[in-house]
Amino acid sequence: MSAGELSDHFAVSKPTMSAHFAVLQVAGLIEAEKSGRTIIYRLVMSVLEEALLGFAHTLGWGLESKRSTRVNHNKVAKRPVKGEA
Repeated sequence: MSAGELSDHFAVSKPTMSAHFAVLQVAGLIEAEKSGRTIIYRLVMSVLEEALLGFAHTLGWGLESKRSTRVNHNKVAKRPVKGEA
């Protein structure tokens, strides 16, 4: 999708959307391809998946067993209570 097409779905201007896409592109999360005067953006799923898995791992949201293919969506990250180690 182009920045213009996507900005139609959000309360931001096309230039603002393009600026956000520039940041995402530098981070490697999206790729851009010029088509005439339009730039088409695509997610780089492998990078997004790696980022999400890293985030989930940091929060302890991993799979309980390597054999399990189900994810426990009810699992809540536990934070240490202040003053406890």
